[in-house]
Amino acid sequence: MKLPNIFEKSTDYETYAAGAVIFAAGDPGDTMYVVREGEVEIKVGDTVVETVGPDGFFGEMALIEPGPRAAAAFAKSDCTLVPINERRFQFMVQEVPFFAREIMRGLVRRLRKG
Repeated sequence: MKLPNIFEKSTDYETYAAGAVIFAAGDPGDTMYVVREGEVEIKVGDTVVETVGPDGFFGEMALIEPGPRAAAAFAKSDCTLVPINERRFQFMVQEVPFFAREIMRGLVRRLRKG
């Protein structure tokens, strides 16, 4: 699940040191993230369910269906992330069809994976 080159020149990003908590399960969700550099582990309980690397994304469910986070995200390595809030997400879905398609593909893959 990758969004190649869409956010490579983005100047609004956040950095996290290896081991940092990006968000915890149960936190309110209002932002998804695209990984510019590094890796992020997604955990449900103590189980790593996915490792997201450069151009990958996570946290999108919070923008599609409001509610608390179902999983936690941790910086596996030092990483740089592009945050996407609801306003930016809506713009991307309306103006960049490729973005919407990749988000839907990512959701389907995660649902099939279980």
